[in-house]
Amino acid sequence: MGDQLSAARSFKKHFTRRNLLEIYTNKIKSSGAIGLDRTRPTHLENRLNDELDLIIRKVHQGSYRFTAYKEKLILKGADSQPRQISIPTARDRIVLRALCLCLTEIYPSAKLSLPQEVINNLKTGMTSGKYAEYAKIDLKNFYPSIPHCLIKTTLWKTIRKPELRNLIMAAITTPTVPESKGKKDTPDSTIGVPQGLSISNLLAEIALKNIDAAFMACPSIWYKRYVDDILILAPEGQAKTVANELIASLKNLGLSPHDFGPDSKSKVASLTQPFGFLGYQIASGQVLVRQESILRFESSLAKIFTAYRHKVATARSHKDLQRARAYCEWKVNLRITGCYFGYKRRGWVSYFSQITSTAQLRSIDHTIRKLTQRFVLQDHIKTKSLIKTFYELKRGKTGRHTYIPNLDDCDIHQKRALLAIWIGDEAKSLPEHRIEHLFLVKVAKAVQELEVDIANAS
Repeated sequence: MGDQLSAARSFKKHFTRRNLLEIYTNKIKSSGAIGLDRTRPTHLENRLNDELDLIIRKVHQGSYRFTAYKEKLILKGADSQPRQISIPTARDRIVLRALCLCLTEIYPSAKLSLPQEVINNLKTGMTSGKYAEYAKIDLKNFYPSIPHCLIKTTLWKTIRKPELRNLIMAAITTPTVPESKGKKDTPDSTIGVPQGLSISNLLAEIALKNIDAAFMACPSIWYKRYVDDILILAPEGQAKTVANELIASLKNLGLSPHDFGPDSKSKVASLTQPFGFLGYQIASGQVLVRQESILRFESSLAKIFTAYRHKVATARSHKDLQRARAYCEWKVNLRITGCYFGYKRRGWVSYFSQITSTAQLRSIDHTIRKLTQRFVLQDHIKTKSLIKTFYELKRGKTGRHTYIPNLDDCDIHQKRALLAIWIGDEAKSLPEHRIEHLFLVKVAKAVQELEVDIANAS
């Protein structure tokens, strides 16, 4: 009964006015995402009391309904279907965030571990000498194919409160629709978890927690599932057997793992052969960055320089030119070093901090120098280095290094100076509350772009 009581208690605690207001202020207000109702999160403030009243009343009655999610398609290349991301309205995001906090409290072990921690653990497994083979299993259309009955059978054992069950089901059955079409005539979803919601990862982790626990408890193998990517290390001659057992178990749950075959994404091979996992490439005992991840990163840097060229072409004065250079320098260096924001380490080097050779970083640093020369910026901007960033990160996680900017610690003068690069002299005269708000909005967008570099790493 302990878990059920704690589920009811957690629900009551997280759906209070005070907690919902805190979620809006700290998590939703400054974000730029706009749902199907086209309401900017900042505009919700004008009628926030009414919105919070409505949330509290309907959630506690078990009758809260989400507005259809707005569809955003993310391209994954010519050979793949685009990934469908669901964007809720600002009000729904407050509810989903509270639900996320509630579920995290009920299932603390369901939180996704950091990819860097997984790779560090993999390095230990690789050097243990226990394993000779690996099996990689890929789950087809993972989020869209998670059966709702699987979520129910896993969660309802712990969650008995009908209002909380209703809210979970309302969140996953709400359809995702193109903005041009709207909700009209779109039936509710009967399968899958919408991607992009604050609860998506959690629900998927909870739904598969039993199968993960069973294979992680197997003493002869190393096992890790990270979203839809599964890796098994096993002794000689055992990988295929374990992998087939896992594939059968996943199919029993209603999921669609790729079977083994010549062109399959699922594969069994000797550990002497290179393989990729979470954007890393494991080869000859070395942990490296996968080539596609490097090309994507270099491409995102090149785009910043190209955008600078367009700014220069439209510059009307020397001041405009200086601002374009300052913006280019800031953007390139943010890409190189990443930053601390929202009390987390962000960025490409941080993601790939588990590499065992720095040769690839030196090569990208060389590419950056070439780009600076090609755009005739070598005497006008000072670029940082991936190598130095890598060693700075190795010094610890304090966020106190000046080389990697800590955007949580900027004072009002630093925020004003940064905004002047974005919006010009206007930043000098804006009141402090406008500076605070604009800074949050601009920085959140820049950090979101950093995440794009690593979003498709796996």
